[in-house]
Amino acid sequence: MNSFVLRLALFLVIVPWIAAQDAPVPGSRLAGLDAQYRAVIELNIDKPHLARVAELDASYTGALERAMQAAARDKNLKEALALRDEIQRVADKEPLPETDAGAAPSLAKLRGTYREALGKLLAARRQAAAPVLGKFTAALAALQDELTQAGQLDDASAVAEYRTADLAEKLLGVGPVATVTPAVAGKPTGVAASATKDQPFENHLGMRFVPVPITGGPTSGKMILFSVWETRVKDYAEFVADEKRDWPKPDFPQKDTHPAVNVSWEDATAFAEWLTKEERRKKRIGVKDVYRLPSDHEWSCAVGIGKEEDASAAPFIKSGKIAGYPWGTEFPPPKGAGNYLGGESVRNPVFGEVPIPVYDDGYDRTSPVESFAADGLGLYDLSGNVFEWCQEWTDSAVPQKRVHRGGSWRNSAAIHLRSSIRIGDTPTLRRDCDGLRVVLEVGSGG
Repeated sequence: MNSFVLRLALFLVIVPWIAAQDAPVPGSRLAGLDAQYRAVIELNIDKPHLARVAELDASYTGALERAMQAAARDKNLKEALALRDEIQRVADKEPLPETDAGAAPSLAKLRGTYREALGKLLAARRQAAAPVLGKFTAALAALQDELTQAGQLDDASAVAEYRTADLAEKLLGVGPVATVTPAVAGKPTGVAASATKDQPFENHLGMRFVPVPITGGPTSGKMILFSVWETRVKDYAEFVADEKRDWPKPDFPQKDTHPAVNVSWEDATAFAEWLTKEERRKKRIGVKDVYRLPSDHEWSCAVGIGKEEDASAAPFIKSGKIAGYPWGTEFPPPKGAGNYLGGESVRNPVFGEVPIPVYDDGYDRTSPVESFAADGLGLYDLSGNVFEWCQEWTDSAVPQKRVHRGGSWRNSAAIHLRSSIRIGDTPTLRRDCDGLRVVLEVGSGG
């Protein structure tokens, strides 16, 4: 047995033993297993892999410098400048362009050699991870069986749902799509930028993102990808556990695929910042890609009224001014329009609220994120389920309340369900109808 395999085998035995001696892992036994195997991957696979990538980058830089010097000696200014730019690109850890169209012949050749070498390193990384993933799969199956036998069916179901995901993507941060076009320092390039409605970009949490055309405002024409659904309980729980943040639970049951609630604007902003950091660390996005809350105008573009509003006007001025709803102009909403306060609340009344007559969506509180049909852009629940925070103050001249949009399961009044309505609340407020939806701005961040 070689030394690497021996260290890996010992680590797989020792790490669970040490974990068993400490206090229970916060959250669940599933989270504990996940943490153990992530530690194995990071120590025994990612650490040597990143060292090899750094060596490859250094070798690539050396080859570029020699080629640049040769081009300079040949008085080929254009080629020398292109090679110098590539050296800077490597230093800044920016991804390679998706194609070499128009590139100098020497640069295109060096890129081809680099891509081939990086592809081999990525393949070796996955191969080295295979025994770890196999052991993790077996551990998950055993845990699911144990929980099922003990009658802990919700917990067993959560493990079963986790098992359906690509574990290589979960633990390595690299799925089959992300490795199609290798890039500098191991970053997948062009993955987020190539997202479409039919082929969304998917991050390491399994959140999916599709492009929304933005017209007007400071991000007009930029690549803005909206999460297709509101941030789910299981997505937000990863952030809470990692950052050890407080997160009060609602007084009604929720499953992993329900939207996270009791999330303040400050919480939502912190989640987006954490997600950016984690996705960059896992090399799922580029150094200039940023997760954040949508702007008020971007949200209007997503819901279909962006061209009808003045992007520069304060949100409170535009609130409720445009009639109509995401489903059309009629009210009450048609069957299946979304999760609002309807006849289902008779079974579990909401104090002080009057339900929409003759409307029953089947969910007396939150609903799973794909319970209703997506809109034309591929987005779910832009109307109903939970309110979604936006970046801005309702009135920047009086910076007291932040904007949130979209209505929630608590709402029944026609005005509160209009696409143009804005609700303002203090940035620290947490309510059981407040959640979030993040966007990914591609190539514009710092």
